[in-house]
Amino acid sequence: MLGKLIKYDLKYGVRIFIVLHFVLLCACTLGRFFVMERIDFSAPVNTIISALIVFMSVLILLFTAVCFGITALIAVRFYKNLFTDEGYLTWTIPATPTQHLTAKIISGVIWECGNLLLCYLGLWILFSGSNVTTAYAVIAEKVAQSLGGLAISQFGLTCLFYGLLGTIGSVIIIYLCICIGQLFPGHRVMCSIVVYFILTAVTQLLTFAFMFAFNIAPGTTNYALMTEGDATQYLLTAFRISAIMAVLQAIAGYIGVHYIMHKKVNLS
Repeated sequence: MLGKLIKYDLKYGVRIFIVLHFVLLCACTLGRFFVMERIDFSAPVNTIISALIVFMSVLILLFTAVCFGITALIAVRFYKNLFTDEGYLTWTIPATPTQHLTAKIISGVIWECGNLLLCYLGLWILFSGSNVTTAYAVIAEKVAQSLGGLAISQFGLTCLFYGLLGTIGSVIIIYLCICIGQLFPGHRVMCSIVVYFILTAVTQLLTFAFMFAFNIAPGTTNYALMTEGDATQYLLTAFRISAIMAVLQAIAGYIGVHYIMHKKVNLS
């Protein structure tokens, strides 16, 4: 039954997922051949920077829109399938609340991981052209020094690893917010969104508290004394703290969602 639930969840959003990332990868491919490959990196900095700012702003909006779309897809599927009129049918299926939750977590993590991997693929398409790699070769040594000896590819893979690890916590927190929101008698979607912003703010405050505890937050002694090579260690430490927070989020969120789905489901 668990396998069937995961299959139905993935089938629900596959078209949206494909369309969003098809647009993203097409945009990255066009951006590479019609923008990045045509930039003269030997031109004056002011000339290059003005063109790149506009181009990168459009790309950031595109990547943000795709990521938001996948998050919305996960949230809508969870809410509609379990807490709307569709939920009356869903809860009659011979599956336990734990199986429903496990299926939703697995399918959500698959969507988020797939999204992250395809976003990285889009970035690779954009910046792997000969024009960019030739220009980067000139500053590669300085970049490696600023990254504490890490190559840019190694640093990128490290960021990807921590990003993939964080998807579990982010998916479970989305589900927790929806579960809490459905406990209210009205405006459940709005309540879920408010809960999400509150939990996000609390998580950020706790992350900063950990950073201050490790004396690496802005304004602390270690942060002020950092050299270029230390920047990588700062980022890696921040990633590790974020990973710890993601694990704690996942555990606490799972307990909360599990309890609500077993004891507090409200379809009225």
